[in-house]
Amino acid sequence: MGSLQLEDFAAGWIGGAASVIVGHPLDTVKTRLQAGVGYGNTLSCIRMVYRRESVFGFFKGMSFPLASIAVYNSVVFGVFSNTQRFLSQHRCGEPEASPPRTLSDLLLASMVAGVVSVGLGGPVDLIKIRLQMQTQPFRDGGEHRVLVFPGPHLCM
Repeated sequence: MGSLQLEDFAAGWIGGAASVIVGHPLDTVKTRLQAGVGYGNTLSCIRMVYRRESVFGFFKGMSFPLASIAVYNSVVFGVFSNTQRFLSQHRCGEPEASPPRTLSDLLLASMVAGVVSVGLGGPVDLIKIRLQMQTQPFRDGGEHRVLVFPGPHLCM
């Protein structure tokens, strides 16, 4: 690739961070409901999380997704845009001109970005879900808590 465009990576990072900040509380409720831990419906889940864990319960485990999803979106946006740009320039042979993008360029760039997305997204989502499923409040005073996760255990 002749010239790597960093603006696409920056746009992906900003978009990823914004989506986590806005969507994480509802994603936490969705994850808790999907785990089927006796919350009943959405409203009862929201009430129970708030009563047991305060407003911070909705943001539990957000630091990891905030860092990782921002990087993840940055990479996916950047890979897609730069792959599409590379394909267009390679097809036309004029790196300075802004060649028209074809459906085949779009398809191939999407496939490359999709492969990157799956490779990065799977582990990120697994860790995010395990952090969201922590239901025990943390205590002050040096008391240590053991957190139990459903499924295979992740050492923390």
